[in-house]
Parts: sequence; structure tokens; C-alpha cells
Amino acid sequence: MKLILNADDFGLTESVNLGIVDCLKAGIVKSTTIMMNQPGTQHAIELYHQGLVPEVGLHFTVTAGKPISSPELIPSLVDNQGYFLDKTTLINKADVVEEEVILELNAQYQAALNAGLKINHIDSHHFGGVFHPLKAAFTRTANDIGLPVRRIDNIVSGQDSLLVPTPDAFDMRFFDGGVSLTGLQDLLLSHKAMTPNGTVELMCHPALFASDELRSLSSYLTKRVEEHALLTSPVLQQWLSDNGIECIGFNQL
Repeated sequence: MKLILNADDFGLTESVNLGIVDCLKAGIVKSTTIMMNQPGTQHAIELYHQGLVPEVGLHFTVTAGKPISSPELIPSLVDNQGYFLDKTTLINKADVVEEEVILELNAQYQAALNAGLKINHIDSHHFGGVFHPLKAAFTRTANDIGLPVRRIDNIVSGQDSLLVPTPDAFDMRFFDGGVSLTGLQDLLLSHKAMTPNGTVELMCHPALFASDELRSLSSYLTKRVEEHALLTSPVLQQWLSDNGIECIGFNQL
């Protein structure tokens, strides 16, 4: 079985960025996705250009921070101050305008290209792109861009209209209470039993430490540090090898 452990939230803060780079060096994590509108975005771009990030995708973000597009052009996605709506508000919104989602996704993708990033896949922060209000627009844009994406059937079933490559399975359970060596081992062995020759993607969210800046941006804190420790562990590396699980990135999908 092949395993993609993608580090989400590259660009959120410097402590997140450095934690992700550590995991990439360790070799279990081989893929990350960048947020183009966060305090640590420029730092993440610099790390990429230093050659510390072998491959990077776009972490499409519509539930945190300000848009790349002018807020006046995407009123169904922002509040009165021009910030993106929170996740709960967005996923229950009935009047999201599809063309506005497409505009902002393309703006974030273009911003990444303008920064000199060779984007190789796309996913979405908080699964924003795969909830009902955004899924059609996300699918259309992903098809137009033509890059692989994270599966989009984990929240709302079905992805028949998606024309680009995806892993054979995506599992969101390596998160919060699911972050432990034994929990990860059990999860991977269950997937290996079902798809021994397939490719499974898990998301991860490592950070070096829970900085004050990170505390102001995310409620997911100490578990990020635990993830970092686990994903740089030689014990996990050896276990993966012993069990015939090959870690790959999206370039090898």
C-alpha cells in the first residue's frame, strides 16, 4: 500500500511551517499544502525557495483570514469587515455564488504561481471546498486547472464529476483523538487490508510548538506538537517499512 501523509496548513504560522519542514526531512510526510492568505505564508514561500519543501499543493482557504480577491467581488463569502465567513456559517449558507468561489480559488492558485511555487495538487482548509455550498465550484475549477486533488466524497458523497486524479481513499481520522502511534497503526492496517495495492491519503497538522500566534488562529494546538513528534519518529518509520507501506507524495500519484 502507498500512503500520502499531507501536511495541511503550510503558511499558517512559522511554528507550523518549521514543524512541517521537520516532518518532510524525516521522510514520512512527503507532501504539504499552502494557505496563501495567512501570517506565515511569506515565511512558507521562503522555505520552499530554500529547497526545504520538495513538493507543495494549494490549501484552498475560504474559512479563515481575508481573501486574495477584492472582498467586493465575492460578497457571498465574506462578512462586513471583508473577512471570510467562519466554517459553520459558510457550510449552512444557502446563497453562496458559484462564480465567486471560482474567482477566489483561481486567485489563490494564481497567487501561488506568482510566488514561484510549483503547485502539484489542491485540497481545501476545513474541507470548505467539499461542502454543498462550494463543492460544484471547487469541482469545476479543479477540472479546469487539471491537477490532482484530495478526494471530495468524505463530507458529501460522490465525485463522479471530478475528472482529475485522486488517491483511492482519504481518511480524516488522524486528527485530535486519533493522534497516537497505535491509533495510526490500526488505521493504516485496516486500509491495507481493504486496498493492499491502493493509495491512501491522510491529512496531518504538525507544528514545532503551540505559539501565541497559533493560539490566536487555531483551536487545534497541543495535538499539532504531538503529531510532529510522531511523524518524525524512527519507530514509525521502521514500522511502515516492516509492514510494506510506502510513503509517497502527490508527484507519485
